[in-house]
Amino acid sequence: MSFYTKKTWILLPLMVLLIMATLSLSIPAGKVYADSAKIGIQSEMGYQGKIKHDKWNPLKLTLTSDRDISGDIVVKIQSNYGNGYHTSYVQQVDLPKDTPKEVIIGIPGTVLNKDNNQILFYEGSFSKGKQTPFATGKDYVQASPYQGALMGVLSDDPDTMNFMNVLNGKGNSVNVFPLKPTSIPADAMLLNGLDVIVINNFSSDTLSEPQRKAITDWVNGGGTLILAGGAGYAKTAAPFADIAPVVANGTMTVNALPELEKLGGKPLKLDGPFTISTVTAVEDAQTGIKADGQPVFASHVYGQGSVQYAAYDLAMEPVSSWAGHPDAWASVLRNHLPMTGSQNGMYYNSLMDNLSYVLEYFPSLKMPSFTLLLWMLIIYAVIVAPLLYFILKKADKREWAWFLIPIIAVIASVSVYAVGSSDKTRELAHTINLIELNGQGDAVKSTASAFFTPRSGNYALEFPEHTYLKTGGSQNTFGGMRENNSFVRMGQESTTLELRDMSQWSLAKVWIEGQGTEEMGRLSLDLKLDDKGDLNGKITNDTINDLTEVALVVGGKAYKLGDINKGGTEAIPQDPKQIIKFVGGDLSGMLYPYSQNDTKQRERDVLSNYGYSRGMVGQDAYILGWSKDHLTNYTLKGSEVDSDQLNFWVQPVKMEWGLSGKVNIPYGFLSAEIAQVNAPMFGAYPHGVEMGQGSMIAEFPLISEGNVKYSELSIKGTKFNNNVTMEIWNAKKSEWEPVTDTNNVFTINNDPEQYIIGNRIRFMITAKDQTNFMMPELSVKGEATQ
Repeated sequence: MSFYTKKTWILLPLMVLLIMATLSLSIPAGKVYADSAKIGIQSEMGYQGKIKHDKWNPLKLTLTSDRDISGDIVVKIQSNYGNGYHTSYVQQVDLPKDTPKEVIIGIPGTVLNKDNNQILFYEGSFSKGKQTPFATGKDYVQASPYQGALMGVLSDDPDTMNFMNVLNGKGNSVNVFPLKPTSIPADAMLLNGLDVIVINNFSSDTLSEPQRKAITDWVNGGGTLILAGGAGYAKTAAPFADIAPVVANGTMTVNALPELEKLGGKPLKLDGPFTISTVTAVEDAQTGIKADGQPVFASHVYGQGSVQYAAYDLAMEPVSSWAGHPDAWASVLRNHLPMTGSQNGMYYNSLMDNLSYVLEYFPSLKMPSFTLLLWMLIIYAVIVAPLLYFILKKADKREWAWFLIPIIAVIASVSVYAVGSSDKTRELAHTINLIELNGQGDAVKSTASAFFTPRSGNYALEFPEHTYLKTGGSQNTFGGMRENNSFVRMGQESTTLELRDMSQWSLAKVWIEGQGTEEMGRLSLDLKLDDKGDLNGKITNDTINDLTEVALVVGGKAYKLGDINKGGTEAIPQDPKQIIKFVGGDLSGMLYPYSQNDTKQRERDVLSNYGYSRGMVGQDAYILGWSKDHLTNYTLKGSEVDSDQLNFWVQPVKMEWGLSGKVNIPYGFLSAEIAQVNAPMFGAYPHGVEMGQGSMIAEFPLISEGNVKYSELSIKGTKFNNNVTMEIWNAKKSEWEPVTDTNNVFTINNDPEQYIIGNRIRFMITAKDQTNFMMPELSVKGEATQ
């Protein structure tokens, strides 16, 4: 064969490849993906793009495909701690050809950007299917947690409640926006990011039954619902009659609203007859100010939340645009609106996140006995050195040491491993449950759990249906964080958590929440104050469990009641040794003192974290206890995971005064409630209040039962540092009056009624610079009248 012939055969394959490459360039790009569906995506995070930290927020995805396709939509979120840990929320979806399909997925509130999250679609399933890239739209979401209050409004007038925006210049941060009926989810957890829902002059029966149930469950879990409408109140409240604070029975007109005018602190002139609804308050409802004998406002506790009633159409002039309207509603919604400067929550770890390190106090996993290991080392040293040498020398077999010493070393190593891993051969869990009782028989349960993996590999854990899960990075044997992934899928019958690439002897942490409340009983209280202001009475355990180390916290004191079995009753102790005075002190450290053999570390840290997270102060009243029953269970391969459980029970205390004759309420029983804050930094903690330059307005709620004629009001804690001043609101004069008393007690015994508006006393604390102080306390005297 000639040289040219050989050259031709060599170049021929190269020429074919060149021709094929040239032809491929002429093929339209779309042809490359001829076998893949073209899917477009649009996303909307939260409500009007706003989400709340430490809440479950809806992510609405609208997907459109050019052909029929089924698969998994996956929202992958990277941990903010930079440890490479990812949690993916998975939902199966069927996409009909050219038909937009909406998918709503619950996402925990955190900072979201293109660098820490991604939306993926897998044809078939994420575990076995092929990833299909999106043809149009962004494959990530962007959002930052909103610190202020999110207030959604269902009303025929979209501008209803817009007057609340004025509060944005007064320390509160309020975002008011209209809700479309179609935007109300059928899942209460997806309303979790809303602080307040207002329904005003709106036909609520147009909502579906699942939507109405979702709103009711949301209130039960801690939401605030406002029902209003004046002449339209009946159509507003009809579907929520079971939880409303009043029963409507008609309407009437008034020509003035003097009590509302005092509450707002600004002149209010009505142009003519003004329509309000007439109602009858239900049992246990609290009524506020009145107009011609009819309540203008009323409230009713439902579960962990509250239902508020307003007698008028919130969009009706001239009240809607009245200058005092925002301040009046700031008072009505005190303690229901987050404060702008509050440090409790924004970009700080949530309560459950803060319990992450407590999960590492794993009772079932113990370090091997130091004494035992020391003896094993001594025995090994004795056998390998003098004893083995003596035996081999005696037998004249010293050369055997070359293989006997390695054998003994292997046996010793296996023995040490067996001792150290004796409790690490099976899957275990350490679970902490927070049981927040509402005093009516139900509770909101929040759970943090650590799952121990004895072997490396993948694990699929199953939880009850409607369970929402958030996961944290797994901790390996040596205390480091390991990069791995978890996948959460909410199904019709269960929620599945798939943990992938777990290392041997590691902890995977998961935070567990469910919809609404659970029936868990209550702690029944029968508390009375005698003529000297001393507390007497008893507490009955009507919960589902025996409780240990029960303590009543009220009036700045903690009364240690000890263990109370289910159905048992314990009297309030009078022995000073069983009463702890802790105002300004660390209650958790006093109840569970530090010790060398610290057996109460978990209890102390749980209580401490709970107090800081909930912004508790010394005047808060609640009762707490503990149990170790199994209240949260999950399964692995159909079998329940063995679990150590510690349950923290807590219930707010509401005094039933039952007053007759003389009234003498000492300091600490009537706690101040914060209405407004106008400061760049603000936080309420067990040790007191921290505030930047600015002001705080708070109110003392007075006795809600019966009628009391007050003869003396006394405020203790009025002597601050030179940077702080205090004023009290004179409702009769509609002006602030300085509190000039320098003896730390300000007493009013000359016409104290002039300082009372809506059965409350309002005061303001102003700071010239960053400062901290204890919240003032109120004592009252008077006489109960018929």
